[in-house]
Amino acid sequence: MATVSVLYITDELAGPHLELLRRVAEPESRAKPHVTVRYFEKLTITSEHLSRNIGHIDLIEPGSFGFPDDGSINHTVYIRCRSEDLAPLEHKPHYPTSEFHVTLYDGKSKRFAENLLTVLREFEWHVRVPLPADTTLTRLAIRSRGVRKKEALPVFSSDIRRIFREVAGEQLTWDLLKSLSDERRLEIVGDICAHFQAATRDYQRIPRQLLPVSSRSLAKLVGSETGVHLTPPELAEDIARYAVSLIPSTKHIDFGDPAVGTGAFYAALLEIVSPEQIASAIGVDINRDQVDAARWRWSHRGMSVQEGDYLHMDRLPLRTLILANPPYLRHQSIPRAYKSSLRERASILMRRHVDARSGLYVYFLLLSHSWMARDAIAAWLIPSEFMQTDYGETVREYLAREVTLVRLHQFSFDVPQFENAKALPAVAVFRNSPPVDGHVVALTMGPDLRHITLERQLPISELRRLSRWTINDRSMDQCQNDESTVTIEDLFIVKRGIATGANDFFVMTRAKAKEIGIPTIALRPLVPKVRRLTSNIIESGLDGYPAIQPQLCVIDCDLAESVILRRYPTFHKYLQSADESIRSRNLVRARRPWYRQEQRSAAPFLCTYMGRGRAGGTPLKFIWNKSNAIATNTYLMLYPRPEVISTIDAAELNAELFRVLQLTADNSLGGYSRLHAGGLHKIEPGELRRVVLNGVPAWLVKAVTQWRLERNHSRP
Repeated sequence: MATVSVLYITDELAGPHLELLRRVAEPESRAKPHVTVRYFEKLTITSEHLSRNIGHIDLIEPGSFGFPDDGSINHTVYIRCRSEDLAPLEHKPHYPTSEFHVTLYDGKSKRFAENLLTVLREFEWHVRVPLPADTTLTRLAIRSRGVRKKEALPVFSSDIRRIFREVAGEQLTWDLLKSLSDERRLEIVGDICAHFQAATRDYQRIPRQLLPVSSRSLAKLVGSETGVHLTPPELAEDIARYAVSLIPSTKHIDFGDPAVGTGAFYAALLEIVSPEQIASAIGVDINRDQVDAARWRWSHRGMSVQEGDYLHMDRLPLRTLILANPPYLRHQSIPRAYKSSLRERASILMRRHVDARSGLYVYFLLLSHSWMARDAIAAWLIPSEFMQTDYGETVREYLAREVTLVRLHQFSFDVPQFENAKALPAVAVFRNSPPVDGHVVALTMGPDLRHITLERQLPISELRRLSRWTINDRSMDQCQNDESTVTIEDLFIVKRGIATGANDFFVMTRAKAKEIGIPTIALRPLVPKVRRLTSNIIESGLDGYPAIQPQLCVIDCDLAESVILRRYPTFHKYLQSADESIRSRNLVRARRPWYRQEQRSAAPFLCTYMGRGRAGGTPLKFIWNKSNAIATNTYLMLYPRPEVISTIDAAELNAELFRVLQLTADNSLGGYSRLHAGGLHKIEPGELRRVVLNGVPAWLVKAVTQWRLERNHSRP
């Protein structure tokens, strides 16, 4: 019988929190939180293996696997782990690329698994958990699902029951767990994660260690699931077929793929054109395993596969067709010296500054320009966020000015393109020739390149004029210089909500603040998260706090600590409880005093920073805030401009402005936001300022026009 060795996590903090997360996410599970270390089938389990002491486990970050479309395999969400004590013991021959992890959900619901992963990723993990003395591995037999005996109902420990009561306000029972809706489960999961972070704030935090700068190290870095997402064959063929349609059938193809992987694009090309049309083919990859796989598959079919760091390879023969799905590695994960070298080379080649926040795929795209022959065709599968981010400006400029952009296609957010990644990609197809006057770009959206749900034909001159590109809304066609249009910026000053740097410490309920003994003068009312709101209008109580339960507040005080000690000793005691991990955070230590927040007055209107628009609702919302509460940075705060307030009655103005904002949210606000995988919309202050308002009454348009004239005349 096959067996496994596992590490049970039995400390007093991580163990109960992880077990409760598993119980809430998957009540039917009886598994205790554990890490599977090794599979044994033919080998003997030695006593040294099981008796080795394990001193700690590092909880790194959430992860997932098993998200196929056929629904035949469970969908799994876990917390990725690491331990120097476990590494020498690991051996899982059937899963050579598997990582240490603690499973939190292993079930049939793909939607719940994806939502669970999203909630878990909202929290910072990277914590080292010390384990009880003499912690060792445990041997378990692997029984088939068909012969597993029926187990008794779980017995909840006192720690688990206490944590559940503190985060959910209810008594933990088996019947309660089974009755929870998926939405409530996800809400409780978020609360448990927040509780865990607060409970472990004294624990050592594990920084993200960048690997040394070398080809082999970089191979490991971009070969992880966060860097490379192998192109599914159907998607590769879809992209290749469109790109080849732009090449005359009589013209020979010199194919190139700078991140070849196992050769999905070359396989697709062979399905589309005859081998005789392919004059040559070159694939490059830095990952030795993938190079070996690609050579095994395609060397006998004419492709030369080269192992190396493509971004630093020169003198490769020019290509007439490039199909690429480059590694998507965020700038934070690129070794600093390596990134500096790439930025310098790309900036010189493009004759413009490349933003330091550019992901690795940006360098692949830009540096491949010199690999293209004149009039070569290229199709790049890249993250769609380049269309709207600041760092993406270099890519937008390249596509709009250096080459002839033929088509830009964004995939539907609700149709996943990868099995192992939650990403919203786009395909940019272009020809290596300068765009001619009058050239028109096809902007499309749909589940694939053949099935289009939205299409626009936009002159390249118009595309160049836009500071951000969007396909999913008519705002892209909107003339921002039209005098009859009114934007958010015309009427409002937009600011981000406050960032405390440590919400777990500074934000609390009024009841808790009273219990601690924090004086009223040191507190400010706070707008709760949007999920706690039952209406888009926040009414005010007599004391200025939102008429919502529970009422939240944030510590905001400018008194010196010596004064607080003399006047409010219990408040001072609470401040002293903040350890160095809080006081040393960048936002906190930059303030004087450190417990004084950014100064914001209450904004009469708020806009949610992100949202999905569940159940057919709008993804982003405007809130009318009638209270004296300020908001955290999960909101953007809108303050009517002084010239607006001074000319119109405030009561009449607020009601009218809210009507206009609601109409805009319903009709077009989502089009100005950044669309992410899973339908998540995010909007930044600069993007919100550019939003063209809907349904602005004529008298307000006239007033805005007059304000503009006065402003222009007053300028020197």
